[in-house]
Amino acid sequence: MSISWDELLENLISEKTFNSQISSRGYYLNELSYQDLIKKYGFYHSQSAAGFLSLDFFSKQSKTLRKKGLYLIRRGKGNFAILDENIFPHSYLKLNLDNSTKLKLDVDEFPELLDAFKARQENAGLELLNAVNGYDKLVVELFGEKEWRIGPRGIQGSCFPVFFKDKSGQMKKIFDFDGREDLDYSIWTKDHILAIEAKSLPENHGLDIGWHKIVYPTFRFSQYSNYKIKPVYFLKWGKIIHVFVFPTISFHEKGILLNDKQTFEPDKIFKIETGLG
Repeated sequence: MSISWDELLENLISEKTFNSQISSRGYYLNELSYQDLIKKYGFYHSQSAAGFLSLDFFSKQSKTLRKKGLYLIRRGKGNFAILDENIFPHSYLKLNLDNSTKLKLDVDEFPELLDAFKARQENAGLELLNAVNGYDKLVVELFGEKEWRIGPRGIQGSCFPVFFKDKSGQMKKIFDFDGREDLDYSIWTKDHILAIEAKSLPENHGLDIGWHKIVYPTFRFSQYSNYKIKPVYFLKWGKIIHVFVFPTISFHEKGILLNDKQTFEPDKIFKIETGLG
């Protein structure tokens, strides 16, 4: 009989090697591959490794880890890190909807097209804004510009160092991310890139998203030093879309600083009432 994922983690964090790494440096990097790990502990599940290692929201973190002040971060190819929150504050956001600006869409010109966008999928919501001039209005609100283009999106393999700040403010490289990251959408002006992570979720879900989901995909554009890259979180709740636009990202030593709380506060929050479920 298979054990549960929480039971596997309970076994892992009770091991001498794990406790030695946590106590000496504040984090643990898996030594066995995911496949070897699940074989060792007898964990059998049809779900892929990403289902247990790629945790989009803090609420999805294992209760076994959370009750001990620990959290898990994916580092690609079935590898992960477990960090002590008392040493390295976690990298999940606590968003709220205060001070949002309403963005009105042009929804009357193509009623049949709007009806076709009723699906709840993330991509449908992203393309809806394109169809009703939503990105025109967003770009003008942000930059005062009118000219923009849809840029690259999709899954890409990337490799870059990942840094965390400890509670004293010192930055430390914890691991190299080496794996696939997924960009849902990008908008380019002549000076800015909006790199968009999108979620379509039930109301009151999704405000605790992991910063890695939003910023890992920005690294693919880090070579374009003449552009300011702004991470964006597109959260669709039924008929309402919230768009969180974050400060321009800075790449630390050609990598990403994952738990800088100052970057977690959006510059702008837009609320868009689509009229479509």
